[in-house]
Amino acid sequence: MISANYVVDPEFIRKYIPKGTELELFEGKCYVSLVAFLYSNTKLMKIPVPFHQTFEEINLRLYVKRRIGENEWRSEVAFPKLFFPKRAVSFVANTIYKENYETRKMNHSWSEDSLYLHTSYGIKKGGWHQISVVTEKKCKPIATNTPEHLFSKHYWGTAQVNDQKCTVYEVDRSDWKIYKTVDSEITFDFGTVFGADFHLLTNIEPESVQLFDGSPVTVYKKSILK
Repeated sequence: MISANYVVDPEFIRKYIPKGTELELFEGKCYVSLVAFLYSNTKLMKIPVPFHQTFEEINLRLYVKRRIGENEWRSEVAFPKLFFPKRAVSFVANTIYKENYETRKMNHSWSEDSLYLHTSYGIKKGGWHQISVVTEKKCKPIATNTPEHLFSKHYWGTAQVNDQKCTVYEVDRSDWKIYKTVDSEITFDFGTVFGADFHLLTNIEPESVQLFDGSPVTVYKKSILK
C-alpha cells in the first residue's frame, strides 16, 4: 500500500468529519493521505466472486477518533472519496458501507531490481493520474508514536450517512511493516480526481510517501450510530 501524506489546515477538511468523531492529530499536525493499494483473493461473505478477486483501490482518507468511554478514544478513518475499477464492487461498497465509491479505469505495476522495489498506481479521470514510489527491499516494524503509526493503525472505518447518523465497521488484520522510501513521484490533479475542495493538494508537496507491506484483511458488517 502506498500512502502519500499531506499536512493541511483542519478547517480545510472539517466538513468531511463524520458525526461523533473528531480529527486525530499527530503533534498538532492534521493529515490527509492519498492511498493506493491492491486487493487480492477477495471474497464476499467468504465466497470468491469470479472476475472480482484482484483489483485496485485509490482513496483519500482522513484520520479521526471517537470517544468510546469516559477516558477512552478509538482511532478511525474516514474517506471523502474512493475509487474501484469494477462497477459491481463499487455498488456493493456504496450499498453496504455507505462509502462514496466511484468506478474508474485503474492500473498498477510492481517490479524489483537488485536494490529496490518499484511500485505505482494510476487512475484515469480526465487523463491519467499516477503515484509511484521506489523503496528499499527490506521492510521493518513501524514504531509507535510516529506519523507512520497514525497512517497504518486504521482498524476501524466510518462514513457519514446524513446529519443524524454515520456507519462504523471493524477491519481485522495484522500489524503492517514499512519499507524505507528512496524516491517518489505524484502526478495527480486532486481537484479533477477528488473534487474542487481538494485542488490545493495538487500544488503542495506531501510531508512523506510510504510503502506498507499489507496483510490479509477481513472487513466486518457495519453498524449505524445515531
